[in-house]
Amino acid sequence: MSERTQAYAQAIVALANGEGALDSVEDELLQIARVVDANNDLREKLVDIHLPIGQRLAFVESQALQAAHPATKAALAMVITAGRAGDLDAIATDVSRHAAEGRDRELAEVYVAAPIDDRRREQLREALERATGKKLDLKVFVDESVVGGVRAKVGDTVIDGSLARRLNEVRTRIS
Repeated sequence: MSERTQAYAQAIVALANGEGALDSVEDELLQIARVVDANNDLREKLVDIHLPIGQRLAFVESQALQAAHPATKAALAMVITAGRAGDLDAIATDVSRHAAEGRDRELAEVYVAAPIDDRRREQLREALERATGKKLDLKVFVDESVVGGVRAKVGDTVIDGSLARRLNEVRTRIS
């Protein structure tokens, strides 16, 4: 966590807490950050300082964010206006870390090949808590490169039980 992203994350957590919407803002901002990070054209538009700020802020009021909580939109507008859209993923992750810490938990970023239901999500959380010895807040992301299984990051610890990793190990042994 850099001091630069920390300050923005703390401001967003304060804003979201003031609105009673930390859970929504935390989840939405992290999802938006992942989408922006995966979309080169959108990311380039949001970080292009040569585009008028109004054009960059149009994303906040776009159809794609129509259902987002007003506090999420305000947080996103603050980040874009400050010229920190390039740090959006790091800021969103820091917001999730702060929110987890406020619940006496640690953030666990989990990547799966396909969406999972609530029951499997709970089973996964319990298994990761047993493996790490920590109380966790799970943020689950679909990442087709996982192929099957799960890849999780808890703090600096990466637990890679993905089929993709296992296939790479087999390829390495065969070579």
